[in-house]
Amino acid sequence: MNLKQPVSSTLSIPIAQAERRPREALYTKDHLVDLSRCELVIHDSIQEISKKGWDSLIGDSSITRSYNYLLAIEKSSISGSRYYYPVIYDQEKNIVAHACIYTVRTDFLQLLPKRLFGAVQYLRKFWPSLLSVEITECGIPLAWGCSISVVKGLSRSRILPLINDAMISIADRSKSSLLVIRDFLERERTDSDTQLTSLGYRQRSNYPLARIRVRWNSYNEYIGSFRARYRKDIRRRIRIAESAGNHVEILDSFGSESLRWAKQASVIREQTKGFRREALSPLYYENMDCLLGHDSKLLVINNRGDRVAHGMIIFDRETTTATFFGRESGTPKREWFQLINSVIRIGIERGSKYISLGLGSYDGKSIVGADIEPLVIYRRSTHPMLNFVINLIPDLMKPKVLTNRNLFRTNR
Repeated sequence: MNLKQPVSSTLSIPIAQAERRPREALYTKDHLVDLSRCELVIHDSIQEISKKGWDSLIGDSSITRSYNYLLAIEKSSISGSRYYYPVIYDQEKNIVAHACIYTVRTDFLQLLPKRLFGAVQYLRKFWPSLLSVEITECGIPLAWGCSISVVKGLSRSRILPLINDAMISIADRSKSSLLVIRDFLERERTDSDTQLTSLGYRQRSNYPLARIRVRWNSYNEYIGSFRARYRKDIRRRIRIAESAGNHVEILDSFGSESLRWAKQASVIREQTKGFRREALSPLYYENMDCLLGHDSKLLVINNRGDRVAHGMIIFDRETTTATFFGRESGTPKREWFQLINSVIRIGIERGSKYISLGLGSYDGKSIVGADIEPLVIYRRSTHPMLNFVINLIPDLMKPKVLTNRNLFRTNR
C-alpha cells in the first residue's frame, strides 16, 4: 500500500483495489460511491474536518460520537492521550465513514490478583515498562461505545479493514504494538465478528454496561413499578441522604468551577479499586460545558451551602448518559445514590429511551433497575510473537456472572 505524507502531518492513504478489499459499490442517498476509488485520510485533529460532514453520519442519537463531544475531549488535554480521526472520502470529498482512534498508556497490573503486585513492582526495577502498554484504541474516549460511523446503506463490517489500516499506521507512528477496537453489544457484533477475526483480532470482554430501558411515563410511575421491598429501600436511601442536609442542584453552566469538579473527580479515581486510566483535568469540565451547551448538565449535591459532590450528564435524542462522579474526601453520605436517582428522574422526564449509567458499581446500579449488558472488544498485536503471548492471557476483564434483579411488579 502506498503511503503519502502531505505537507501537514495528516496521513492520506489511497484505497487501492486488493484481494482482501474487493471492488464494491456502496449507495448513499444521492449517488453511487465506488469504495475502491475512495481515500482514507487520518486527521490529527477533528478541527481539520467539516463539522457538518462529520455529524451528518451520526444523526441526533449518538452524542458521544458527535463533533462537539470529540472536540471537547481533544481540547481537554487528557494526560497521556492523543487523538486521531480516520475519515473515508469519496471522489467528491463527501464523508462516507469515520471513526475516532486514540493512543493511551494502560497499566495492566491493575487487573492482576493483588498477590502478584509485589513481584511485578520488583521486576519493574529492571523492566520499568512491564505490563504498561501503549494502546492504539478505536472507541469513544472517556465513555463506552464503538466510534465507527458510516453513511446510510453501508455496514460497519465493510470498512473494518480500512480502520485496521488506519490503526496500524497510527500504532507505527506512536510506537504502539497493541490494537483494540471497542465496544460492541452482543446484538451489534454479529456482522463484525467474522471480519475482525479474519484480520487477526481476538474477542475479549470489556466491563459490562449498566443501562436502564425506560418504559415509564413519569418518575412516580417508575418508583411505583418496583416490588414493595425494593421501593421501600430506594425511598429509605433517599430519605437518609436528605436528612444529612443534602439536596440536588442542576447546573446548566458549570465550567467556572472546573477546578473544584476536577479535584472531586480525582478523589473517586484514587479510591477506585478496579481498572482506571485517564485522569480528568479542569479543561474537561470547561469544554464539556462550552461545547455541548444545553446537551450537558452538572448535578451537584449541596450540603448546607457547600457543593460536596457532583455527577455529569449528557443528552442526545435517545439516551441520557451519566459520565463522571466526584466528591469531597471524607466519609460518603449517600451522595452517589442521590445523584443516580436524579439522573433517572431527569432521563424519564426527558422521554429518553435509555438511561446509560456506564461501567462499574454494578450492585448499586442494579438496585435502581439497570440491566447489566455484556460489552465485547477485539484486540491484536502488530508483533506476531507478542500476539501469540497475549492470546494466552485469560480474559482478565470478564466479569463474574451478573444476573439482573427481579425488581419490578410486572414482567419487563
